[in-house]
Amino acid sequence: MLTCCSLISLAGKYDYTYLEAVRQKDMGNYVLALELYKRCLEMEPEASEAHYGIGHLYMGMKMDSLALVHLTKASKLEPRNTEYLEHLAQAYLYRNDVDSGVVVYERLSEMVPDNTEYLGILIQIYDQLHDYDKMLETLGRLEVQEGQSERITLAKMQAHSLMGDTEGAYKEIKQLADGHPYEIAYRVLMGNWLLNNGRKKEALKTFEDALKDEPNNAQAQLSLMDYYRTTNENERADSLLEGLLVNPNTDSSTRTILLGEWTKNHSDAPNETTKELLNKVLEVAPENIAARLQLIQILWSDSIDETVVKECRKAVEYIPGEVMLYYYLGVAEFVNKHYEDAISSLSSGVENKRADTPKSLMGELFVMLGDSYHKLGKMEEAYAAYDSCLVYTPDMVMCLNNYAYFLSLEKRDLKRAEEMSYKAITAEPNNAIYLDTYAWILYQEGNYADAKTYIDMAIKNLDPQEENEDNKEIFDHLRAINEKIK
Repeated sequence: MLTCCSLISLAGKYDYTYLEAVRQKDMGNYVLALELYKRCLEMEPEASEAHYGIGHLYMGMKMDSLALVHLTKASKLEPRNTEYLEHLAQAYLYRNDVDSGVVVYERLSEMVPDNTEYLGILIQIYDQLHDYDKMLETLGRLEVQEGQSERITLAKMQAHSLMGDTEGAYKEIKQLADGHPYEIAYRVLMGNWLLNNGRKKEALKTFEDALKDEPNNAQAQLSLMDYYRTTNENERADSLLEGLLVNPNTDSSTRTILLGEWTKNHSDAPNETTKELLNKVLEVAPENIAARLQLIQILWSDSIDETVVKECRKAVEYIPGEVMLYYYLGVAEFVNKHYEDAISSLSSGVENKRADTPKSLMGELFVMLGDSYHKLGKMEEAYAAYDSCLVYTPDMVMCLNNYAYFLSLEKRDLKRAEEMSYKAITAEPNNAIYLDTYAWILYQEGNYADAKTYIDMAIKNLDPQEENEDNKEIFDHLRAINEKIK
């Protein structure tokens, strides 16, 4: 027979073993924790917490049959313990025993009626089981707890629709709209339902009534635009679309989508018309990157002048951190001979690189950075930038050519210069500038015969209509090589 002292000793040993099991589990030593929980049960076979601990570990080990045994036992020993019941329900669902899982979740929702998470899980399960009557009943219980909402109404409408009960779905949305007469969003939602279910006249009246009360409501305008599209009234739809683009109430993502639609529908519109619209859009949404980029590209196609520089600087001011905008700004500054500014802008682009920034864009940033440093005579910085470019884009011919040519001018690392230049002419065998670079490297190496072959090819591929500094330099190289051939 156990004495009082023995009982105290046994209880103390149990507590120590249980706490050690919990500690080992928290440390990730699951095998040891499991062994300690089992020792607990040897001392106290009806210890609910030990059964729960074992069941929880078995769930983690994906030994769901054993997990279920112990979680069931723990829940029987403590039938009001919601934590035990939650894990028991999850164990049933893990074994695809959905019926048993539903029973436990229903029990939980009765025990804690204000915990809407249980109701949300039941709604998902009933949806998966196609038990739409139970789904509607549970949605009703959720509505009692949370009140009417668009989310719940949409779910009830979906359930009615899946049951083929179109009238029931309409009653749900009408009840929501009637119950909140000052919520334009609910009326628009009802109008959308009417439109999607072929009740076009009712839909039109709903949208028009909403816009009488709130003329600048973007959602109502958007839905009315969709109505006009379905009735082939495209001029009215286009007018609304343009209005939505400059409506301050239009959200950013919707504005971007609408801008894409407008551009697609007006692909033949004159640049001036498009610029005028884009400037209006940017007055109300200066941070809209799609409009900024489109405007820059239109200006770019005309001429990369100071107007482009100004617009690019404005874009960076409103949308800081966007790598593409720094690239456009850096190139525009380079073209307009603001080399220090170009270095600053391109460096900012590099600093704002994200994980999803394309390698091609990083290569473009670095090659322009290299060219900008070259213009200022900072050749070590230029070469470092070109090296970085080739890390991201090893086959970028412009970088390969420029890097190779500048090395040849310094008669530096000519072997590497020749290799890079050869890659460039292999990629673009008819490019006069790249052929000239290769010829000049061969000249610097003393290979005059091959230099002559490639400089002649460069001359042959020159555009006779084009006169620029590059062409003059090519003819200078031709004369120098010819001198050596003589």
